[in-house]
Amino acid sequence: MSDKAQKLEEKVSTTLYDLTHLEINTIIKDEMIASKAPASPRLLLYSLSTKYHEKLVSLGEKYKPLLQPESTSSVNIFRGEMVYKGSGYDSFKELSDRADNALLMMKEYAGKNQPPDEDLNSDIMMIKRIHNISDDVRRILRMDGVDPCRNKKDLDFDNIDMVNKFRNMTSHQAEKFELNIDLRQLMVFKKANDIGTERIVLQTIIGMDGDVTTRITKSFADQPVPFIQQMHHDAIDISVDFWKLLINVVVRLGESIIGLFNPKA
Repeated sequence: MSDKAQKLEEKVSTTLYDLTHLEINTIIKDEMIASKAPASPRLLLYSLSTKYHEKLVSLGEKYKPLLQPESTSSVNIFRGEMVYKGSGYDSFKELSDRADNALLMMKEYAGKNQPPDEDLNSDIMMIKRIHNISDDVRRILRMDGVDPCRNKKDLDFDNIDMVNKFRNMTSHQAEKFELNIDLRQLMVFKKANDIGTERIVLQTIIGMDGDVTTRITKSFADQPVPFIQQMHHDAIDISVDFWKLLINVVVRLGESIIGLFNPKA
């Protein structure tokens, strides 16, 4: 099988999976900013990298008294010396590496303090999220044709000054520096940015085969809030209705395409 055929098969498979699996998440945030996420994939990634940076810093400050009580260094124990401050490959590699190091420290501490409390487990899972999604972003940025500035000769998006320069460009000027990603890759960025570093209290995944999986955080299961439960169920109903409509549109589109290649006599 040729590389092009294999890539096409992978895209079809992932698209079919997306269409046949519905995921509904309910998140509790301390505060909200009433602003839309950036439309630009470049700026979307910068928003995500900023959230991950701030979370690693806050967790590093939280656990320093426990992990390095004797240290007098001003360097954050999880974030380290920040070298890259943008939204490019190296910025997310640095985030991934720092998160990986933080995980080793946290797991070692958890192993010495059995059983670890729920707050510790939750923070470990958060660091895992930062590590895994940073790696997902890196993989996309390394794909052929995705990043026109991969060589950093035109603009270095691992540099915050270059990110700000891009932000102030007109749409016409910015177009040649923008990432070339497909809809599914854009959805990966959007979902990661939407969830950010918030804790998901309820998650429901529905498959077309009828399988339904609902995950509930232990803290919420121990003290459920009826209003949030009802809101989650309402979100499921709305999502399922939209999902049905989307599937019908795809089926009709497929029938139309088949009809074009197989006209009736």
